[in-house]
Formats: sequence, structure tokens, C-alpha cells
Amino acid sequence: MVECWRPSATGAAMSNLVRVDELPAAERFDFLRELVAQTWAPMECHSDHRSDYRAVLRSSGLGAMQVVVMDILSIKVCRTPRLIGSADPDMLKLLMPVRGTGSYVVTQDGRQARLRPGEFALYDLRRPYEVDCGVGEVDASQALTFMFPFSLVPLPPSQLKQLTAVRIPASAGIGTLTSQFLVHLARTIDHCSPAEAARLSTAALEVLASRLAHELDAMGWVPPEAHRRALLTRIQAFIQQRLGDPELSPGMIAAAHHISLRYLHKLFQEQGTTVAGWIRQRRLEACRRDLADPALVSSPVAAIAARWGYSSASYFGQVFRAAHGITPQEYRWWAQDPHHAREIMRTFETTVR
Repeated sequence: MVECWRPSATGAAMSNLVRVDELPAAERFDFLRELVAQTWAPMECHSDHRSDYRAVLRSSGLGAMQVVVMDILSIKVCRTPRLIGSADPDMLKLLMPVRGTGSYVVTQDGRQARLRPGEFALYDLRRPYEVDCGVGEVDASQALTFMFPFSLVPLPPSQLKQLTAVRIPASAGIGTLTSQFLVHLARTIDHCSPAEAARLSTAALEVLASRLAHELDAMGWVPPEAHRRALLTRIQAFIQQRLGDPELSPGMIAAAHHISLRYLHKLFQEQGTTVAGWIRQRRLEACRRDLADPALVSSPVAAIAARWGYSSASYFGQVFRAAHGITPQEYRWWAQDPHHAREIMRTFETTVR
């Protein structure tokens, strides 16, 4: 019996690895059907490899999001009206092929999305759908699935339904960023602490919402509020990628996104912060993480500060002390002490909220 995934209140990344091919060949497909039902939802399963099916599935809970990495032979799964119950939760599922020469085909709501590696499509678990995995593939292919509640995506459900079984390409810019982020997240989730898992779950949904808003915008369906949120998410991703640049400034950010400086400040004011304040907080978070990392204990504080955009070590020390009440070196001593690390990390997490 495989334990069914449920959203985690703690955000801890808990994984479950299952190798179907470790069972006798005659038992594999029936086991797979049960595994599919308990991992996602009850579905009909059909495959030309039924007599000798092979699959490896690693499922992980990432806060309210479930992530599954699948290495599977070709298979077709169908969520029929008979299998959909009134008590089923409102969940969206994202499917992204990662490796293989075949294609994945998602069919729902009269639409069909044929996917190649890096592309993805959404579908709603409470409505009938069909998914053909590894069409034309003779060997195993790899794909990712992400499942999460509708309510966690900051876009109206009516607009999300317009995107079911729509191919979302890995186009340049936000498209490539989204695909790379989701693939990296799925492959490294087991190395995350509970706090990191919770933050990454939120970040993944924000990046995804930005990508979907971009797609809806291209279709002319995005209201101004959703467009602003998508723009803000892209700006925050831009900042994160350039935290180490001491020349990072509101002027540079506004110019890169073809908006006025005034509008940039307004976007952050609507979130209860400032551009400079948001940059400062992200840089301090990155510095605290490095200062607490045992692998970087021999790296000077000044080098860590420079890595994250502080050209002056003394100025970094002033900013750090003003934010947290102790010096960077004192924080490093505390964080490296196992008797105090948990206490001080809890203190700092409270401070930066």
C-alpha cells in the first residue's frame, strides 16, 4: 500500500520512492493503477507494456504542493466522470515532459496540448481528462507533475480554466525561467529544510502564476491587477538574479522592464515595502544563509558581503547590525553553535517578517 499525499501544514519536503519493476511482472500494472489513484486520483490506465511494465516514481510534499518525478514507459490515463467524486478537492495538475523523444498529450475541455520537453500543460482533476504519456516512445521517458489547490494561484479560477490543456511553451524569458525553475525544484527538493521547502513552494507558485498571467495576457484575458502581479513577479526574479551586482538600483530595474521609476516604486508600495527595502532584505537573507553555512566557515565576512552586492564590508556590518542587533561575525558564531542555532534562526525569521 502506498500512502496518499496530503498537503503539509509544516511545509516539510517528505519523499516517497517507488519502483514498480521490483514487483513480479504479473502484479505490476494492478499495483501501478493503485499507485496512480493514491498519488493523484483514481484513473483508468492503459498501456501496450501492461505485461511487463516498468516505472520509477518519486513523490514529494512541498507545503501545499505535491511534486512527482516519473520515469515511465508509455501509458494512457483517463479521469472519467464515473471516477470523479463530489468530495474530490479542487486541484490543478501541471505536467511537464523532461526527457524522451516521444510526446505527452493532455486532453480536456475540448482542447488538446501536445508537449515536448520543457513545455507544460495544466488540467483540472475535478473534470474528465485524458493524458497520453510517452507517445511514440519505445523506452522510458521522464516527466514531472506538480499538483496544488486552485486557491493558491493568484489568478481567477475562470481564467485558469481557459488554460486547461493549453500548451505553455518554454519560450525565451519568463517561459525558460519557469521551466528551468520547476525542473531544478523537482530534482533538489529532498535537500530542502522545512523552512526552505515552504519558501520554495510559495516561490514556485508565484513564478508559475507569472508565466500563466503572461500567457493570458497574450490572449487578451488578463485584467490590470493580474498584469501588475505578473510584472512584479518578473521584477522580483530579475532582482534575485542580480543581487550580487553592487550597481543594482531602481533605475536599472525600471529600465530593464521598460517602465517608469515612479511606476516601479508604486508596484512595491502596493506590497507594503520599497524597492530598496526589498533588495536589502533579500541580500541580508542571502548573507545570513552563507554565514550559517558550515561549508563557508573559512570564507571571510567581507567576501560573503561582496558576493551579495555589498562593496563595503563596514557598511554591510552596519546594515546587518541595524537589522538584527548583532554583528555578522557574532551571528556566524551563534549559527555555527548547534545549541544556539535553532533559537537564533527562529529569532531572525521573526525579525524579517
